[in-house]
Amino acid sequence: MGVVDEVLRGGGACGALLRQVDWAKTSLGPVETWPQSLRTTVGIVLASDYPLYVAWGPEFVQFYNDAYRPICGRTKHPAALGQAAPVTWPEVWHMLGPGWERMRRTGEAIFVNDLMMPLDRNGFVEECYFTYSHSPVRDESGDVAGVFAALTETTGQVVGTRRLDTLRELGASTADRATTDDACREAMRVIAAAPLDVPFALLYLVDDATGTARLAGTSGLAAGDALAPTSMPLPDGTGEASADWPLGAAASTGATFLWEKLPGETGTVAVGPWPEGTASACVQPLPRVGHARPAGFLVTGLSRRLALDEKYRGFLELLARGVTTAISQARAREEDRRRAEALAALDRAKTDFFSNVSHELRTPLALMLGPVEDGLQDSLEPLGPRQLERQRTVHRNGLRLLKLVNTLLEFSRIEAGRLHATAVPTDLAALTRGLASGFRSTVERAGLTLDVDCPPLPHPVKVDPEQWEKIVLNLISNAFKFTHQGGIRVSLRWRGTQVELCVADTGTGIPPEELPRIFDRFHRVQGAQGRSYEGSGIGLALVRELVRLHGGDVQAESHPGQGSTFTVTLPADAASMAAPAGDPSTPARVPTGATLEAFLEEASGWSGPAGMHAVDASPAPPMRTVGGHVLFADDNADMRAYVHSLLSERFEVTLAANGLEALESCRARMPDLVISDVMMPELDGYGLLRRLREDPATVHLPVILLSARAGEEATVEGLRMGATAYLVKPFSARELLARVEGNLAAARARREQRQAEREREKLIAVVEQSSDLIGIGGPDGRALFINEAGQRMLGLEGPEAVRSTHLFDYFLPEDRPYVRDVIMPRLREHGRWDGEFRLRNFRTGAAVPVHYNFFMLRDAATGEDIGIATVSRDITERHRRESEAREQREFEQQLIGIVSHDLRNPLNAILLSANALLQRDDLGERATKNTGRIISSAERANRLIRDLLDVTQARLGGGLPVHRRRMDFHEATRQALEEVQVAFPERQVVLEQQGDGLGSWDEERLGQVVQNLVTNAVRYSEPGSTVRMSTREEGDDLVLEVHNRGRPIPPEMLPTLFQAMRRGHHGESRSSRSVGLGLYIVQQVARAHGGHVSVASSEEAGTTFTVRLPREAPPAYDTAS
Repeated sequence: MGVVDEVLRGGGACGALLRQVDWAKTSLGPVETWPQSLRTTVGIVLASDYPLYVAWGPEFVQFYNDAYRPICGRTKHPAALGQAAPVTWPEVWHMLGPGWERMRRTGEAIFVNDLMMPLDRNGFVEECYFTYSHSPVRDESGDVAGVFAALTETTGQVVGTRRLDTLRELGASTADRATTDDACREAMRVIAAAPLDVPFALLYLVDDATGTARLAGTSGLAAGDALAPTSMPLPDGTGEASADWPLGAAASTGATFLWEKLPGETGTVAVGPWPEGTASACVQPLPRVGHARPAGFLVTGLSRRLALDEKYRGFLELLARGVTTAISQARAREEDRRRAEALAALDRAKTDFFSNVSHELRTPLALMLGPVEDGLQDSLEPLGPRQLERQRTVHRNGLRLLKLVNTLLEFSRIEAGRLHATAVPTDLAALTRGLASGFRSTVERAGLTLDVDCPPLPHPVKVDPEQWEKIVLNLISNAFKFTHQGGIRVSLRWRGTQVELCVADTGTGIPPEELPRIFDRFHRVQGAQGRSYEGSGIGLALVRELVRLHGGDVQAESHPGQGSTFTVTLPADAASMAAPAGDPSTPARVPTGATLEAFLEEASGWSGPAGMHAVDASPAPPMRTVGGHVLFADDNADMRAYVHSLLSERFEVTLAANGLEALESCRARMPDLVISDVMMPELDGYGLLRRLREDPATVHLPVILLSARAGEEATVEGLRMGATAYLVKPFSARELLARVEGNLAAARARREQRQAEREREKLIAVVEQSSDLIGIGGPDGRALFINEAGQRMLGLEGPEAVRSTHLFDYFLPEDRPYVRDVIMPRLREHGRWDGEFRLRNFRTGAAVPVHYNFFMLRDAATGEDIGIATVSRDITERHRRESEAREQREFEQQLIGIVSHDLRNPLNAILLSANALLQRDDLGERATKNTGRIISSAERANRLIRDLLDVTQARLGGGLPVHRRRMDFHEATRQALEEVQVAFPERQVVLEQQGDGLGSWDEERLGQVVQNLVTNAVRYSEPGSTVRMSTREEGDDLVLEVHNRGRPIPPEMLPTLFQAMRRGHHGESRSSRSVGLGLYIVQQVARAHGGHVSVASSEEAGTTFTVRLPREAPPAYDTAS
């Protein structure tokens, strides 16, 4: 290893570059001549991962490591390695050189924190910040020979911190600006304090009315300068506006637009802290929520000493976002102020309107109530019962309207500051007792209790008696409205210097979140379960204002489901009272007239007039109703009574006081029509309508909504929610009747239509589920419909293919003349025609055999032919089965012939020859025995052939042939038994016979029955056991029974026991030579004689087969059949 490699060992890329330098040409000389101090210092630099730097000798020749390399940028590395420092850093040598020269003289180190150094290291002068320590390095003689630098670039931290400060100041200083212009000015002030990042800025706001951008703030430039016009037109969408700044490009893209060269001859503007000014800018749109056009634009100049990297772009975007937020917040405050001013103006106008209209309404109300009251009290010409009830309804509602008018007038006078309390010393306890007691009958009639606890007070209290009436009556009325069980308590107490009135109830209570607003005007508790939805929402607000006029206060306490307590406190300074309690000069004022009456009439209406409580089904006499069942829901009892009187003569009417009662009534009994008020307690009209539409059972039920809300919007809202009609109060009787009749008629039509649609859907479902072809054609023969099964049968694909065909297309060409000339005339003559024919498969052209039924479709009124229908069944499979059956029958007949002739003939020859052998006298014992076996086997084979032939003939149809003759049943069966016993000489068969055995039977067939049953009994019974056979007379029948004891027949085999090839046990019999035909033949023989066979089998009783045969052939049987 050479000296160079040893001294400049390691160091990564910079170490490799240093080893390539020809040091002999530098002021330091060859590496071999370097002092140890230089060698050691350079070794430290190259071995470190921290940015380190050494400048050595009088020329300050430079060494640095890879960590330091980024500080040199793109233009100074690698030339700086081995180069003199003044040559490398001329732009900052005036900052570095003096300090290093001083360090060489004095040996003092230098430390600097976040020093700004304008470096030209990437092709432009760059604003850079460094924290560094420069330390002297001494050589072997003790003199300072070099500078050792450890440094960190802090440009990112310094620039980032000042930008963050700018954004924070922007947000804080603009947060509470009241106007948009003020917010813009403050934003520009903050931006102007950051010229290192934003040399200049322009803020333009868009004026939608004029289509221009107005200059709302500047920094670095004066308004009106060439680059800062006070307004600019926005593009109209066809191109860029003729303006200095490209606002249109930024607006169209919604993104930042970079203008790399400013307008002008030099393309620069002398603004900002640096002498070179700035040459580029960004135009950023300020978005506006809900608008395509931005709220404005922020133009920001770019520093020429900062690279436009992601961090710089991000800062500018955040700056624009902060300005956008400031503008949005200021505009929101301006809008709030405008809205508040508009609401205040509207409130003043409303107050004036209420005041004026209340005055105007009182005159006609007085003229209405006066004559009505006269008529009610007229004893000279009294009204009839019906007219009297009508006038009472008018009077009640007139008083209610007067109460509402007076309340509105009083409230408007309070808001206008024109109502004052005329306070006089009053016996407040007596006045309060009188007011509260007036409610007693109404409260008790509703099933509640009223407790009035108002003991005399020590002194009269100064109040306005009329206003105190309104306070007390409003509180008691409110308590009654929301109390359904329990009671109401009214108490008055003297509390030191105050009088305290408490009105407590056990009603529904008020939710905690509603209590703070309970005294607000027009506020109503949502979902409150009152006796009625009616009310203006100003009763409690009026109470609070009237109490305040008296210098008092009112508070409410409530617990949902437990009740509420309203407490009124008034000042009661006894020293100010001119007279003591009970002084005749201050008589107690007892309520006398309209105010109390109006409250009582309204409260009475909440519980309803007699006979009209909801739910009240009040059908008129059946002969008078013509239109169905109507359900009417309204919380106003007078309205229920009125509508009932209008509708009950023509319809059956059910009444409900709220939406929940109406819903329960619908579920109990479905009406034909629902009429509902919109505003009701428990469940309002819209809620009722929504619940009805959600239920499949009531989704089509017609509903008419009644509402005081007039106007097209209210009507559209009701219809949009699913109402059939929307009727605005007040309405005439004729209009209501017309709407009811029209909706009932329409509802009936819709029901009939839905029923017809359901029937049609059922019919289509049945048709589509059918495997037969079902089709309909028009009067012109064009096909209209064929079900899917028919389409598959005929190779058609879809309804369109069906509708493109004609009736004759469905028949083979050679069959069409017959269809035209024979079938169609007969069909028109008889209305229907059926038979078997061939149709054509459209895909293959092949014939499809069908059994068809054609029907003419005729108009029921005119009898005119309107189409043709067919139901046709594909009988291809039936034809195939019939053909196979014919072939099978032919084969079986041939088989029978072969068996009868070709098998029996050899057997007969064998039997004849064997019998002939037995006749010979010279036949030995062994030969005789063998010959007997031959005869027995031949006879068994003969019987088997006979059984097979019998089975075959039975299966071919018609049963077994029998040849009846007159005989004795007992004798015939005894002979047959003797023949069987020859085959089983070791077994005992006991025969019992009773009664007359004469009748007509086939003797050979009877022998088959006995042989099969006895053989079966012997084979399936224990050896040595006895088999019993009996024949007896039972009326016109002869009964044969064969019984044996042994293993019973399994129950699961009994249903198939008499089928061919079946055997009575799962296991083998003691003789396995049976093929399972015996019992089948027994059943067929019994049936051929008109009788039947049965079996009973159990472990205890054994097995018994019973054959019952009539003596004579039944009428349906031929004895020679």
